[in-house]
Amino acid sequence: MKILVIEDQPDIRATLKDLLEINGHEVLEAEDGVQGVRRAAEKPEFIFCDVTMPNLDGHGALAAIRQMPEVCEVPFVFLTANADRSDQRAGMSLGADDYITKPFTEADIVGANAARTRRQQGVRERIQQLTAHHQRAIGAQWSHELLTPLNAILGSLELLELEAGTIDRQELKEMLALIRQGAERQERLSRKLIRYFGLERMALAPAGRGHGSCAADRAIHEGAVKAAREANRAGQLRISAVPAPIGIDHDCLKDAVYETVSNAFTFSPPGENVTVSGALVQGRYRIEISDRGSGMKPEQRSYIAPFAQFERKNHEQQGLGLGLAIARSTATLAGGDLKLCDGAGGVGLSVIFDLPVALERQD
Repeated sequence: MKILVIEDQPDIRATLKDLLEINGHEVLEAEDGVQGVRRAAEKPEFIFCDVTMPNLDGHGALAAIRQMPEVCEVPFVFLTANADRSDQRAGMSLGADDYITKPFTEADIVGANAARTRRQQGVRERIQQLTAHHQRAIGAQWSHELLTPLNAILGSLELLELEAGTIDRQELKEMLALIRQGAERQERLSRKLIRYFGLERMALAPAGRGHGSCAADRAIHEGAVKAAREANRAGQLRISAVPAPIGIDHDCLKDAVYETVSNAFTFSPPGENVTVSGALVQGRYRIEISDRGSGMKPEQRSYIAPFAQFERKNHEQQGLGLGLAIARSTATLAGGDLKLCDGAGGVGLSVIFDLPVALERQD
């Protein structure tokens, strides 16, 4: 394998290099986090990284490398002289695969390399098999997003198993909270995948098979309020929607609004309002969700696709890039259209659902 070693102490770096080369690996060296991020562009297959380093520490290097599509899912193991579990939890929450405490042995290094590679490879293969027919899925980006919460969960559980007898009540609560956060994040990602592929399956259903009907105002309200609460910005939500029956299942429309409002809060500055409206316009139903955020370039608006995220390096994003794809598929299933426009005064983004009103209402 090609293995990157990021370590500021020359003697430890040299020892690691010798151990790995003896075991048949090619070694890339970096003396601090900045150089490590730069050398990660050479596409190593495994990374060992010190935590405490000048210029950019291990946590900063990990965060930067996890944003690099070509290496974002490469196994990443920290080397540390600090056995503090809070430090380990911080690394695991960023997507670290393991910790090795200094001083280490050859067995520690070789064993960590073998174990993490097997685990990562198994998950990667299952993900690739699941989406082989979706070439545009850009596996490196979204498979990393699926793996990160699992790393936090599995790493915390391993720590509990190894040191159960020495963990006090407060540490246990913190570790259980980390496990819960990872599980909740994994659940959200799974639900998005289920919703997106469910919409695709509905689109392939025989002509004439209905997709249900719902009260637009209720679905809009439920989806928007849920998104605002999860973003801790309920006070910045402005919502008004008139009643009307729409030819799409209640949960489908609610989820489409939820995804769009969640995006609006993600990309708008704290304190800025997100406006959601539902109105009858010339016999059709118009849902408009507007924010005061960074907006989207014209070329980005023309490409709404699953697993597509724009300017990921410039925005702290978590997710699969499915929100707008879910919104568009929902609008299409309802017999309508989805449009992206500049927000008021050319600031931010407005997402507009243009939907036909259903002839019958069936809740």
